[in-house]
Amino acid sequence: MSNKPIKPSFEEIKIKLEPDQCFFYQRESDGDIVLVDEIEIFAYAKQITLIGTHFSVDYEDKTINKASDRSFMNFETNLLGEYSEGEG
Repeated sequence: MSNKPIKPSFEEIKIKLEPDQCFFYQRESDGDIVLVDEIEIFAYAKQITLIGTHFSVDYEDKTINKASDRSFMNFETNLLGEYSEGEG
């Protein structure tokens, strides 16, 4: 086993979801929904970005329309706890 220190990666990880892995996320800012089909992880910056097709929702008229722009929702990660199997 090597004792070399692990260097932090400054590159983002891009994950393109398969159609059966896509999921909906409701935006907090306006209530619109996004069909997320891509996830970017910036481990060094502790950030995650969800990317997908944006649908505007009119809750009064009960209509949903596909927007021309894609949505990018950025999240900052926070460590809630650390554990290993067998602990606890």
